[in-house]
Amino acid sequence: SPREGRALRRKFELFTGNLIMGTYTFITLALPEGWIVQRSKNPPDIYYMGEVGGRRWILEGYAHYYLTNQVTGESYDLLVEVKKGKGRKEDRFKEGERLVSLAGHRAFIKVRSYTRGFFRKEPVTEHDIRTYCDVTDRRISIQIASPSELPEEVLEALLDSECH
Repeated sequence: SPREGRALRRKFELFTGNLIMGTYTFITLALPEGWIVQRSKNPPDIYYMGEVGGRRWILEGYAHYYLTNQVTGESYDLLVEVKKGKGRKEDRFKEGERLVSLAGHRAFIKVRSYTRGFFRKEPVTEHDIRTYCDVTDRRISIQIASPSELPEEVLEALLDSECH
């Protein structure tokens, strides 16, 4: 369609919090039109929170969500994990990775395939996107896994996500 491309992106702020503490953000994901993020039944695990640049961030923790195509109903497992500090090997390029830019930072994408399930085995493709945000001093990992291949348009949109 003529409206396709970079313009039609929706933002999904992945956050957690409560009435007493307020809300803290993991990351704000950018997705193409027709895609949404849904919470899973698993509560997020948060270890450290803090304020950077007037915004409240989760500095260490992880959360599980679903990335869902509203048209086809296809659902992908989405795991977001953040850790404080730069880490030792996070910034190094590893074999089989693709170098991209996520929210203005160097990022690496690794794709791997494996089989999951005990009786009913199914092949799974997992995309692991990781970067380091020097503004919030966090290592960020976004893992998306599904038996279905992740459309390239979703991967491209995700690179417009915001981490600071």
